[in-house]
Amino acid sequence: MVSATQSTIRQRQNQNSTKDTKQQAPKLTSASDPVPTASSPLARRLAYYHELDEWQKDNHYIRSGYVRGTSSYWESFKSLGYLHNETVNIYTHLVPSSISFWLILYYINFQLRIYDNYLGVWEKLNFIQFGLACTFCMFMSSVFHTLKSHSHKVSKFGNQLDYFGIVILITCSLISIILFAYYDEPWEKWIFVALTLFFGTVCTVFTLHPEFSKNYYRPFRSTMFILFGLSGVLPVAFGIYKFGAVTTSERCGVKWLVLEGVFYISGAVLYAARFPERLTYVEEADEHSSLLDPKTGKFDIWGHSHQIFHVFVVIAAYCHWLALVQCYHYLHQHILV
Repeated sequence: MVSATQSTIRQRQNQNSTKDTKQQAPKLTSASDPVPTASSPLARRLAYYHELDEWQKDNHYIRSGYVRGTSSYWESFKSLGYLHNETVNIYTHLVPSSISFWLILYYINFQLRIYDNYLGVWEKLNFIQFGLACTFCMFMSSVFHTLKSHSHKVSKFGNQLDYFGIVILITCSLISIILFAYYDEPWEKWIFVALTLFFGTVCTVFTLHPEFSKNYYRPFRSTMFILFGLSGVLPVAFGIYKFGAVTTSERCGVKWLVLEGVFYISGAVLYAARFPERLTYVEEADEHSSLLDPKTGKFDIWGHSHQIFHVFVVIAAYCHWLALVQCYHYLHQHILV
């Protein structure tokens, strides 16, 4: 009797154990189960840094707000419709790129004073080439930040186009000033134009080289663009030598060029240093805690270094526009009289 009772208890325990095991065991996905797609809520959830694929990892000081790899142009473009850590990067350049050329076109045709000693359509074209450079640079930037979630290949190529846009903007900016400020000095004018094109070509070669886009070269990229921008000091320094400081300041719009340089260089330095997001970065206690309770950064969505850099680029471009307009007026009011 006792033996039969013990046998019954063991059977019930085995049955309960089997039920518990079934309840606790994870459900295996079969071929007929639905697979999460790029448009599903699971895939749309913004990711933390540690959840990213290796090719998406760039700035570990920004912990959250990432768009997962989409492998779809449409899904990447759909990210324009919700907030993530690239939203500010996209729109701070998408909006200016959409309106800057048209504003410049309106200004030179309806607001710009046309002098009696007008030199022809090339003057307006000089304004237009700067406007096109601004549009191209900022549009490439916004496209890159929109599509960088697509795939490693697309992100890498977009990054190269982003830097190429910067080369175009710097090159056209410097040439636009030289053409007005050195109109009456043809030898010096074309020498400085040739130097600018040479430096721009060197930067383009480095920019389009696959090795250059790696994170390891981030400080080198910033330094190269800073030095390229600073090459604009050469025509100003020569002008001071030949015309004097006061005349050169008026010829070249130096006060605006200095302010432009301050914004470009400050933005590049902040971008390279990853400031201010690195100030509030706190290391996770261990890998386990980062998975269970990941932290977010104070500047993940708003105010990180790349966003500041983008805003500074827009301000610097406007400063250059003011310098260019001053050069135009000086050309007609002093050089051509």
